[in-house]
Amino acid sequence: MLVKSLLFLLCAFFTIADHELEAKFRRDLNRVLSTPSHLVNESFIPDELKVLKPFYRHLNLKEPKKLPPGARDTLCTACIVGLEALIDIVKLGAPIEQVEAAALVLCDIFHIEDHEVCRGAIQNYAPQIVYIVTQRHVTGQEACAIILANDCGAQETINGWTVDLPAVPKPAVVPPTPPAPGSPTRKILQIADVHLDLSYTIGSMAACDLPNCCMNITGDADIPENAAQYWGDYRCDLPSWTFRNILEHIREAHGDDFDYIMLTGDYPAHDVWLQSRQNNLDHTQTVMDLVKEIFPNKDVFPSMGNHESFPCNSYPTSNLQGEDNPEWLYNKLAEFFAGWLPEHALEQFKIDGFYSFDYNEELKIIAINSNMCVTYNFFLWLEFADPANELAWLVDELLAAELAGKKVHILSHVPPGNGDCLASWGREFSKIISRFEGTVMAQFYGHTHNDEFAVFYDTDDESRAVSVGFVAPSITTYLGLNPAYRIYTVDSGYEGASYRVIDSETYIFNMTEANLGGPDVNPVWYKLYSAREGLG
Repeated sequence: MLVKSLLFLLCAFFTIADHELEAKFRRDLNRVLSTPSHLVNESFIPDELKVLKPFYRHLNLKEPKKLPPGARDTLCTACIVGLEALIDIVKLGAPIEQVEAAALVLCDIFHIEDHEVCRGAIQNYAPQIVYIVTQRHVTGQEACAIILANDCGAQETINGWTVDLPAVPKPAVVPPTPPAPGSPTRKILQIADVHLDLSYTIGSMAACDLPNCCMNITGDADIPENAAQYWGDYRCDLPSWTFRNILEHIREAHGDDFDYIMLTGDYPAHDVWLQSRQNNLDHTQTVMDLVKEIFPNKDVFPSMGNHESFPCNSYPTSNLQGEDNPEWLYNKLAEFFAGWLPEHALEQFKIDGFYSFDYNEELKIIAINSNMCVTYNFFLWLEFADPANELAWLVDELLAAELAGKKVHILSHVPPGNGDCLASWGREFSKIISRFEGTVMAQFYGHTHNDEFAVFYDTDDESRAVSVGFVAPSITTYLGLNPAYRIYTVDSGYEGASYRVIDSETYIFNMTEANLGGPDVNPVWYKLYSAREGLG
């Protein structure tokens, strides 16, 4: 994502195959920065870096290509040396305009993005990075261990922390058994990754070379095949009227079937270089208002994605002082969630974006703020060991549920174990799930936009599965996907119910066929599959 652009750009010129090249690349960078920007071009790129040229555009994210052998090591070295240089520049007191100007020159010659996209992204993130490196002695080894993971950088430091599990012994494991035939069940709806685009413009260019297209800034399409269509486009995020239609369809097809709705985050679009705090709040509020309008009498339990904040992915903890304190976001989102959550849950949410409450006498809902593990949340450079003590809080919540004989459903956004989640955070989360396998009956995620699941294993016996995380497909079409939602059937509604998911049904419509039908014909939804029927 663009969030990595500033780092990639500033470190690219410092890639070193060995120590002898370091001085050469420093001279190369000095040459770039001492030359008027309008005279700098691709000829300034050192030959040693040209092997990475096919991967520069969009940071290899929009149309991913496999890195050649050794490229990851090269990228790691580049990251470490480049970030050390950036940290030194900031600590020497260079004005932020100078840092931004240098990054912009590099972005342009590497052609990471178009000039205005580079400018917007750099202006969004540079102040944040400058603030972070002035608040803590961040090293390039630490920062790159977070960003790139694997074996890069100071992995032992970044991943060397743990969360204490309770001294209370783990209850004896009771293997799950299917409910008796005819047992009552309840259904719940999950809506994931809406990515609403309020600037979506019919007829605009959908085949643009920007991170997101079909917007009012992308101009008119050159040929009909490249025009943004009424219902949406596989190359873009979703228009608001399509989301309204989706909700209306769900109400008509399933309105009385499910008890509540889970919204698992990512409400704004992918136009991150154009965004602002107000822009992201407007997109989020539009999603919430539409859900409230169409389902006024349904319980709705939301969690946050990585796109709600500004800049995207930026989630400091509440102990941070100054204008980067997240209260601007959490307080406003709590207003949007009012009426859905009890007051104590809203107050908890306003602290650091996570909450819990008792749904009924047998089930507790816990919403996790997974942004505390997102590797491109630069605020992890300040606090990477259980930020906001969220996992410690989770242990306390699960222990209280266990002692009270309650079951728990966890909803979140980024699945732990996903490459976007810090390895140590995912490891500690998995330990917690293993300890409380008799309490946590289901986990619900989004983020990947794909239809997936994650299996959690016993930390003492890695051959034994203890829990499943259901990863729902996205509402947005970005990129190349049909809109989808999911309905789960849960063993519940009677005393002693397990609250385990016993089936899931995924519904989609074909975007190409919907656009052929035109604006006066509603998309035709169909059940893609039932997990129980199709997978056994």
